[in-house]
Amino acid sequence: MKSLFFLVLTLAPAASWAQSQQCTLQSANLNGAYMITITGTAGSPVWAPFTGPVATLGRYVFDGLGNLQITTATIAAANPPLNVTPPIVVNGTYSLNRDCTGTLTLNFAPAPNAHYNVIASPDGRQLTMISTDRGDVLVATGTRLDHN
Repeated sequence: MKSLFFLVLTLAPAASWAQSQQCTLQSANLNGAYMITITGTAGSPVWAPFTGPVATLGRYVFDGLGNLQITTATIAAANPPLNVTPPIVVNGTYSLNRDCTGTLTLNFAPAPNAHYNVIASPDGRQLTMISTDRGDVLVATGTRLDHN
């Protein structure tokens, strides 16, 4: 009986915390301009013909409805050498679940699209992404740029 009581006392706060740490607005949790950096190794068709180390810095604007636009980006790749600076515009889509996990797609038509799994903070101020495209080992972090 003591074990059950201890288990209930231990798990109850954790369950309460998990419920309070949800993205109740789902996709609307990501809304506004974010500074996002991506680093890692490119190897998927998304990056062809560039392979190897890559780093990007961009301004992503999320509309709270599942659409996003990269309005500026700087991209550096090592093999073959590449240094792209603004202006660049890329459109995409995203969806966020109640548990703050989701997906993001960058549309590079006619080239292949880039795909990421996303985790956002419940207040929408921070996000972390990881590429799901085979051959890429890319991680991204983002911070909302407003002053609220």
